[in-house]
Amino acid sequence: MVGMKSWDDKYAAERYYYGTEPNELVRAALAGLPPGRALFLAEGEGRNAVHAATLGHEVVAVDSSAEGRRKALALAAERGVTLTYLLGDIASTVWDDAPYDLAVLCFYHESPAGRARLHARTAAALRPGGRLVVVAFAKEQLGRGTGGPRDAELLQDLDEVRGEFPGVVWERAERLEVVQREGPGHDGPASVNLLVGTAGQR
Repeated sequence: MVGMKSWDDKYAAERYYYGTEPNELVRAALAGLPPGRALFLAEGEGRNAVHAATLGHEVVAVDSSAEGRRKALALAAERGVTLTYLLGDIASTVWDDAPYDLAVLCFYHESPAGRARLHARTAAALRPGGRLVVVAFAKEQLGRGTGGPRDAELLQDLDEVRGEFPGVVWERAERLEVVQREGPGHDGPASVNLLVGTAGQR
């Protein structure tokens, strides 16, 4: 996992490291959803959270980068929307004090143990019927040089990941080959996992 200072360094420039438009898989997954309370974890410069806010969602974003937060709030102001952006480590910051209608994890990469804890916590934060969208680099991305971790341990195995969200029923869980044009951070062909599901009754 990249440290906080490294993310601040990446986000310090005025240009947006991953661009200002939402990830295309996230955009498609959010299309047509009724507005609700939405959680965006490891949200960085805010492109996905701001997009959700333009759709009418009440957005809570969480990330450890102060530079990311600064740029996310600037982007929200430019688009004429507001969001709550909590600054802190997503593993320890309190963001699950009320249920969410939607949760999005886009390119969150952590060691398997830390990832599984965060995934279980995310699932528990959803109300019954709440939607979950997960986009992350797959194991097959290793060595491509078009984005994502260079450590194989941080890349995600689809079968492992879909078992880490207790109570979520998956509508889609697949590995996709895509071409990303998301600023200098994600540029070119990539192998990603997409999971879209719904939290069940508890």
